[in-house]
Amino acid sequence: MTVPRVIRLALDINVFVADILSARKGRRYCASTMLVEAVRDGTCPVGPVQLVTSLPIIENYASVLRRRLGYTQEEAEEKAWLLEQHALEGPLPDHPHVTVGCGHIPFETEAQLLQSIESHGRAASATKLFHEIQDDRYVLETALAGQADILVTGDVDDFVRGPAIRLQRNDVVLYPFAGRTLVIAKPGFTAWWLRQGVIADADFIAGHPDEFVPAPIPNQPAPAE
Repeated sequence: MTVPRVIRLALDINVFVADILSARKGRRYCASTMLVEAVRDGTCPVGPVQLVTSLPIIENYASVLRRRLGYTQEEAEEKAWLLEQHALEGPLPDHPHVTVGCGHIPFETEAQLLQSIESHGRAASATKLFHEIQDDRYVLETALAGQADILVTGDVDDFVRGPAIRLQRNDVVLYPFAGRTLVIAKPGFTAWWLRQGVIADADFIAGHPDEFVPAPIPNQPAPAE
């Protein structure tokens, strides 16, 4: 008997927010909703799904729910911490990760992060340094630490940095790291392939070179024909 492969998905906060906004508008068939339901239920058309998440993502998600979407403190905490439950109840039970990156000590709450910024600079500049919605670094570190197959985000361009490989299409990039490659893709890209029964991970993309062509490096001459 063949054991089905478990796809590991890391969802950016903007994917969860898109699902909420879609529900408020009475639209229940968007790509973000399909992906949120997949990590909640632990399954999708291609097979079992495991949510990869972290404490910073949960904390930031609760903050966005309060400040942007009108949730009370209690409602925001309850909804955000459902991510921990989804991760623990998945086919490969996984605790939310505590991400540590680039020599920085992670902060338990946004208030502690803001307090630290204020202690190292003028208060007037603190809010400019403080990312009030989310820290993309934590999202990327979460996906890498949890060995996600795909990091799904509505803001792919925000992750085109360091070793990232941009493709000629604008809905997916590749991020090589520690001997493996993370796929960073928009919800529409990920959901479309999953509905076809395909895990559009790095191996799949490498196996279709005619469909996923690297973009030219800026300021580099095009190859001679």
